[in-house]
Formats: sequence, structure tokens, C-alpha cells
Amino acid sequence: MNKLLPPPSPAAAALNAVAASALIGALLGPVLYPLGASAGLWQELARTASSSGDAPADFVMAGLGALVGGVAGAVVAAAQLRLGRGRAFGAVAVDLLRFYLAFIVLGYGLVKVYAAQFPQLWANLDTPPADLSPMRVAWQFFGYSRPYQQFLGWAEVVASLLLLPRRTATLGALLMLVVMGNVFAINLFFDVSVKLMSGLYLAAALLILLQDTGRLWYFFIGNQPVPSRRVATDWFETRRGRRLYRGLTLGVLGLMLLAFMGDFQGIREQAGSQQPTPITGVWQPMRAERWRNGSWQRLPPTDSLYPRRLYFQAGQAVLRNEFYRDRFMCYVDSAASTADMLPRNERNEFLPARTWQYRRPGRGDSLHIAGSWRGDSLRLALVPARLGTLRSGSPRTGAQ
Repeated sequence: MNKLLPPPSPAAAALNAVAASALIGALLGPVLYPLGASAGLWQELARTASSSGDAPADFVMAGLGALVGGVAGAVVAAAQLRLGRGRAFGAVAVDLLRFYLAFIVLGYGLVKVYAAQFPQLWANLDTPPADLSPMRVAWQFFGYSRPYQQFLGWAEVVASLLLLPRRTATLGALLMLVVMGNVFAINLFFDVSVKLMSGLYLAAALLILLQDTGRLWYFFIGNQPVPSRRVATDWFETRRGRRLYRGLTLGVLGLMLLAFMGDFQGIREQAGSQQPTPITGVWQPMRAERWRNGSWQRLPPTDSLYPRRLYFQAGQAVLRNEFYRDRFMCYVDSAASTADMLPRNERNEFLPARTWQYRRPGRGDSLHIAGSWRGDSLRLALVPARLGTLRSGSPRTGAQ
């Protein structure tokens, strides 16, 4: 079959333009809202915690972005209709959405390909699942098998690459819909703190796939030969317009590629942070002291601040006892013998970093470390500990 599907009606094309523009605006909401606030168009938002993981401010920014994008799309689509080319803008907006989704998900996929998103953490292995948050349980499951994590990553990478060329965009959108549907379900049912954005990515994949509703019906339901689909360049009536469109497309792809190269460097650095450092290991105190009244004083094991286990691994740290289980991002400077500890909760919110000093005396079978934890200055002499040897209780407060 060589015939083309008829182009969408002007009303359908306008609706398509508004939907694509609204989605682009929602995705760019975290950028658009601060710009508008700095220009005095609206007030800055105070970020407050939410049980869903996504802060209320995130929904406000996405909603405002969708409103701005939808209005802008409606205005441009109306102007295009008056010029008699009402279908062009919707197709261009969908292409922009397609490119944006491809590059965003490509980054997420490469993090998994490098096995850097779900490290198999000793701290989680050493904690009963009932004491972990649902998100930690999911992360531990995915991180258990490095090949499975990479399989998830390659699915995202392949879907993203298929989205870029127009000839494979339908297949890419179909695969992306499956991939992002799974991601959104995991985020929703395991209370992962990025439900909003993953939902928007899923909606974007669905909208891209809906561009081929007629052809998909022919293939999956009608069991008939599939006609070709008109592409955006067919809706630019002049040769000059088609060349301009192709040039703009290449320009946008080039800019996105340049931006992605910076992200890719960050992905490689994140993967590099998984490498062992001088403090990597599972440790328990041989001696613990707290700074009080101008001197170091012995901290008894019965004190609520006594850390029974310290885990340093893959750029992260966990300090744990019967009362607390606190998580940190940990950046080790081997040359200066320091570790910058950034407290982090389950919503990936950070507190100011604290710098710890460490040294490895003797032949390296112990670790001496000093820093601030929960408002107190501690000095610890640590020795290696084995997983599964802490059975004195479960955490009752603190981030899990």
C-alpha cells in the first residue's frame, strides 16, 4: 500500500498542538517558574515536604508550565490556522517533545548501563526489609543483579535512540510507553520521589504514539497493510520551508547533544564514585568520644548517639544505631584525608555538608574518623565489622 493517510482535521491538529505545548511547558516548569519569579511575574515558592515525595511546589511549577505552554500553543495554532497552515505547528511541537524525551531518558538509561543508579549497598543488606522505606526495598532489588540493572538501562537507551529518527519514532514511542509505564508504576507503588516527572514522561510517550493512531489500528486491529504517514515537512508547502524545518531540526538536535555531553560527563563521574575509597567498608566503633565542655569525653555504647555501624560505599554513607539510621552522600578527598558528608532523606533533600577528617593508622586494619553527627562532634576509632552481626534493635527515628 503506497497511499498516504489523510492529514488530521484542523481541529485535531490544533488540539495536538495545544497538548504537545502543554506537556513541554509542564516538563520545563522547574525552569520557567524561577525565571518568572525573578522577573516579578509571581512569587517564589517555598519547598515543603510531601508524603508523595514530590513537593507541592513541583506540582505548582508543572501546572503553571502546562498552562503557559497550552496557551502559547493555542495562540500559535490559531495564527497558523488563519494562515492556512494549521497542521504544521502541532507536528513541530510533537517533534520537539520527542527530542526532549529521548535525551532525558537516554541519560537515565546510561546511568543504569554504568550500574550507577542502584548500587548494592551493604547498609541495606544489613537492615531488615521492614526497617527500609519502600523505595530502599526497590533499589535493593534492582541493585542485586548488575546485569538486570543494565538490561533496564539498555531498554531506556534503545527506546531513546529509536525516538530520534522519524522512520523509527513510532517503534521508539511504543517501546518508550512500555518502559516509562513500568517506571511510573514503580515510582507510584514503591513511593519513589519522582512520580510527577515520570508521569509526564509517560504522557509524552503516549502523545507521540497517538500520532500514529490510524496506522496502529490498521496493523494491530484491522490486520491490513499499513499506509504511510505524512510527516511534518510535508506540511510546509514550499521547498524553502522544508529546508528551513530540516535546518532547525538539526540545530535543535545539535544543541541538545551538546547539553547531553555535559550530562554524560556527570554520569561517568557518578559511575566513578562507585569505586572504593580509603574509607570504604563496614565499620564498628572500638572507641567513641564526644566533644563536651572543652574536651573529648568517652561516649558509652548506651548513649543514643553511639553509632554501632558505619557504612561507606559507592559515594554514600550510612550511620546507624538502635535509634537512628541516617544517610549521606559522601565525597572523599584522598589527598586531604577528608570526607564531605551531605545528609539526605528519602525525598532526596539535602542539608548542608559536614567535613569529616580521617586517617588509616598502622597497616590499614582500622579507621580513625572525626566529624559532626546530629549536632555533636564525634571522634571514632573504627574496626571492620561483618554484615548481619548487629541484632540489638531496629531504627526508630531518622531517615530510612
